[in-house]
Amino acid sequence: MVRDRLPTRASRVGVLAYVFAVAGVLTFAPVPAAHAQGHVHSQRATIVRLSTLGLSDATSDSVRVLVWAAGPARVGLGNAEPIALTDTLRLNSLPSITADVSQGDVHVQLLSPGRMRLGGEVSGGRAIRFTAVGRHIVVLKGGVGADTITDP
Repeated sequence: MVRDRLPTRASRVGVLAYVFAVAGVLTFAPVPAAHAQGHVHSQRATIVRLSTLGLSDATSDSVRVLVWAAGPARVGLGNAEPIALTDTLRLNSLPSITADVSQGDVHVQLLSPGRMRLGGEVSGGRAIRFTAVGRHIVVLKGGVGADTITDP
């Protein structure tokens, strides 16, 4: 006995028509005004506040610290608001540091003898707080923590 396959074909055609209709609506959906004008949605900033700072094994009273960014970053020293870091900061002390690491890493390198211990809290990132010990510490982009680099 031969069965009529029309109901199955009709349902397939109906499903295909629905899929094409939805695809057509999505393809021709209006572009929101912010995208049409070239604006980029602002994302939440990832702020790291390095407030637990210390030096160990220091052999002199003279401290030399470099702070720079790999990528766009903003840095503030002490109580200052973070501003765009366009050049390497050369410091003779280890003040508290506030860094916006939303788009780039921030490097803190001790040039004088000894090691530094940096600890801080993260807001807007994946980590909550972190601690790192070394001579060259990188506060990682996106607030995921810190890494140490062994310099030769």
